[in-house]
Amino acid sequence: MHVPRECYPLQEAIDTSLAHLTTAQRRGLVWWVFGTLLAGSGCLSAVLVALGPFVGRAGQAALRQSLREWLRDGGDKLVPGAAQLEVATCFAPLLRWLLGWWRGAALPVALDVTLLRDRVAIVTLAVLYRGTAIPVAWHVTAANRQGQWLTPALRLIETLALAVPGTMPVLLLADRGLWSGRLWDTLRCLGWHPLLRVRPDVTFAPHGGTRVKAVTLVPGPGHAWVGTGVAFKHHPVRRAGTLVVMWDHNQTEPWLVLTDLAPTDVGVCWYGLRTWVELGFRSLKSFGWQWERTRRTDPDRVARHTLVLAIATLWTVATGTREEDAEGRGCDPDRVRLVLPPPPTRGRRTSLFARGLVRVRWQLLRTRRLWRQLWLWPDPWPGTPPNVTVIIHAPLPN
Repeated sequence: MHVPRECYPLQEAIDTSLAHLTTAQRRGLVWWVFGTLLAGSGCLSAVLVALGPFVGRAGQAALRQSLREWLRDGGDKLVPGAAQLEVATCFAPLLRWLLGWWRGAALPVALDVTLLRDRVAIVTLAVLYRGTAIPVAWHVTAANRQGQWLTPALRLIETLALAVPGTMPVLLLADRGLWSGRLWDTLRCLGWHPLLRVRPDVTFAPHGGTRVKAVTLVPGPGHAWVGTGVAFKHHPVRRAGTLVVMWDHNQTEPWLVLTDLAPTDVGVCWYGLRTWVELGFRSLKSFGWQWERTRRTDPDRVARHTLVLAIATLWTVATGTREEDAEGRGCDPDRVRLVLPPPPTRGRRTSLFARGLVRVRWQLLRTRRLWRQLWLWPDPWPGTPPNVTVIIHAPLPN
């Protein structure tokens, strides 16, 4: 079955970015992503309904079987031993695809874990972007396993590191439940910058000072402290770095974030970007692709389906970027020819994902082709709130 002409730009992008896949794998992926964008849902039933008019009644049974076969292992296919899609081989190409559109100097990446009900857990690396997150690598496992996140997470990070230019700074953000000395050491070895939240009871010895409870470095809400020193008391887990203690007026307790960046090179509010990964999960689930409705329990099939949703998210967010930037400049997004820095924004009333999905579905339903010229231009890194007093502890070396 030939894909409709409306999604030729999507087909060209997949053929170029994921050229290592077989022709059949790429065509199946195009149909899956096209149907997901058109339906506004990644559920197989919704995708089939959306694609029905394009294949006719006679082709619906074949399409259903084709989409199901695309998700299966080689031994489970109607033709046993047929080539199965190895999702891990797509992570580095997917990130290169994203970086081809990226207009930022640095790349913020979040590491987090999400659940699909009580069936599977997904360790995810996602690029943080304009109030949302775009998945670029993931590992799926049974939801009832304990302590299974670190080894696959390190493997994902090492895979993605191959796709990032050596001159591009990468900051990895993770919540305190994912703190690990191995994670810290791996990131530093790869040249990535950790921005890892630590527990509130951690101790810290500022350079030239005595060890104290880190939370005592700020007197209360409305203050932040940034300084170099050594975190943790016991030798095996000690890590030298820069601690950021940020206590905004609307926080019940301060953030404690450990990084290897110099005190003058890190913003006290940068860790706040990590919340975008949760908004990204919301777009994958109830707010967008209805991921939580899946009844799949096989990790490999869930991982392949996640590739569909990741590409659909990348395309949707990039389309929303063009729409938002054109609106900010007062011009027609269909007539944009130059990629320019986005105009200053006073706040985003509509999420980039929602804006992009409306535009993509309008293009497909009106038999208009998808845009070929897309980009990702991140917002500036957040500055210090005017009502927060910052103390920087950066003693000069002897």
